[in-house]
Amino acid sequence: MMQELEHAPCLYFCTTDDGILLEVNETLCSRLGYSKDELTGKKAEILFTIATRIFQQTHLFPLLKLQQHAEEIFLTLQTKSKKGIPVLLNAERKIMNDVPVNVYIGIVVNNRKKFEDELIDAKKTAETALRENTALNQAKQQLQLYVEQLDEQMQLVKKQNEELQQFNHTITHDLQEPLRKLSVFADMIFQTNNKKDQQEITGKLMRVLKQMRSIMSGLQQYIWLTGNLNKLIDVDLNEIIVSACKQLKDDFPGINLDIQKHNLPTVFADKEQMQLLFYHLLSNTVRFRKPGNDVNVTISANKLLMNKFRNLKDKYKYTDFFKIELTDEGIGFNIEYKEQVFELFKRLHTESGYGIGLALCKKIIETHQGNISINSKENIGTTITILLPHNATQKN
Repeated sequence: MMQELEHAPCLYFCTTDDGILLEVNETLCSRLGYSKDELTGKKAEILFTIATRIFQQTHLFPLLKLQQHAEEIFLTLQTKSKKGIPVLLNAERKIMNDVPVNVYIGIVVNNRKKFEDELIDAKKTAETALRENTALNQAKQQLQLYVEQLDEQMQLVKKQNEELQQFNHTITHDLQEPLRKLSVFADMIFQTNNKKDQQEITGKLMRVLKQMRSIMSGLQQYIWLTGNLNKLIDVDLNEIIVSACKQLKDDFPGINLDIQKHNLPTVFADKEQMQLLFYHLLSNTVRFRKPGNDVNVTISANKLLMNKFRNLKDKYKYTDFFKIELTDEGIGFNIEYKEQVFELFKRLHTESGYGIGLALCKKIIETHQGNISINSKENIGTTITILLPHNATQKN
């Protein structure tokens, strides 16, 4: 160390790559409350706060090795009594006696907060002036609108691709199988003269026809929901659930359905689709209840802020969403199938009907620009989570 640095008005220290302090000047020792003997030969981390140690290991030292220097690095050193001292640091990597060392020079910047506040005020003044430029502001708004429309179009394309895949699976598998059975049963009828056998085969044939009608009806409903919002109005979810429960009691006589509702909102939506949504959600709780048990369901809601953008990275616009959770105490299912349950005609249980209900639910929520997910534990229960934008579909 040069003699001039010993009492210079700066903090000086030099370390090896292992972080061992080779040299320190008197100014550093005086400001931090150490003697030279207490620092020389010790780990440099003795000078650093915990946050500075992490920064040194993950950023500053790798930067030094890469660029051989670093400038205007703000960090905090700590005194012997653990008091923090803000420091602005320059560092350089040198070779001394064929060994790489790291040299640090710093100045104490106690007034940095004042300078930062002045910079922030200046930035706010500039931003205000920019916002007052009406033409530029309008251009920014138009650009933001285009970006939002692009994100929506990307989401629409993504949904359409998923639907095409599901339709393809339905045509190549779900419809082909009953068609094959119809052909087999028809041949069997023509090949036998036994009336009893013919009646039995006819019964099987009718069941297959019923299955095909259900598949076609499900597809018809699914296609009907595609982009079809009849009339958007304020819909009270409390009333929707009461209506769904009434229909379920007609469809499942003798079932005791106990629903606890908490903070359910009024949403701006298609009422008919909301009725279909909650009918299917609640009918699943009935179908997949534990044997001999009543159906206990809790439906709660709260409002939260979420990013509107789903497909464009580094784009943010936070809007109000309703988070609606429907939780039952049924038989549940293996969570590894949680994505498949929303596919058309996907059945995880023999009691699942034809596997159209949750696919319709997903379609309804996506039509309302929302999101639906499911979580479940076998023999414990299932929770459906719906994220529905607040007035998302209302025209501006």
